[in-house]
Amino acid sequence: MKAAAAGGETSSSSTSNDAAGTDNNTPLPLYSKYPISSQWEFTLKNGETVKGEIYCTDPVADLVVLQDPLNDIRMISVSSIQESRQVNEASAGAKQKLTSSSSNNVVHAKKALEEREKRAIRLAQDSFKHLNPKATPKGQIVFDRLLKACKDVSWKGESIIVLDSIQVDPPYEQANCKLLKPGSGQGSLDRVQKIVSSVGGSS
Repeated sequence: MKAAAAGGETSSSSTSNDAAGTDNNTPLPLYSKYPISSQWEFTLKNGETVKGEIYCTDPVADLVVLQDPLNDIRMISVSSIQESRQVNEASAGAKQKLTSSSSNNVVHAKKALEEREKRAIRLAQDSFKHLNPKATPKGQIVFDRLLKACKDVSWKGESIIVLDSIQVDPPYEQANCKLLKPGSGQGSLDRVQKIVSSVGGSS
């Protein structure tokens, strides 16, 4: 999960303001500007382009939470959006749930949205657990690669613990991988060293 840096938002000819159909200066609520289940493409101030489906919005933190094509949850600060373009509207089924006058449908829609929001927050919280502000950028990249390959990965200070049996210390090179219990898990150590050595860049 990644969070975008702060900046200012501008819009193109097919931007969120056009999609919302408003010409006044009153800011739209986030849930109206970025409807749940709609598909968007954001260009951030740092030049990154992010595409995905709107999962939920957080008006207090001024965040848009979306699921990208890789099913990763991305938390985007609205102030970091340089340009926004709606790719697809919410599906007819999603719209029907959200706009139905039937009280039963409204209740179901509300419950579905609440569950979806809880799941998004839960995934975001799990992602935050994997971030280590004390680690170098390379250390975080190594951690992410190992987590994707081995799942059972955690931080211990600035060191990375893999499968409770291997420790990777700064500066996160192949030579910095060691077994916590010498004599066992050599195969796992070899795999970890291979992953670590595949990560380039400065530490």
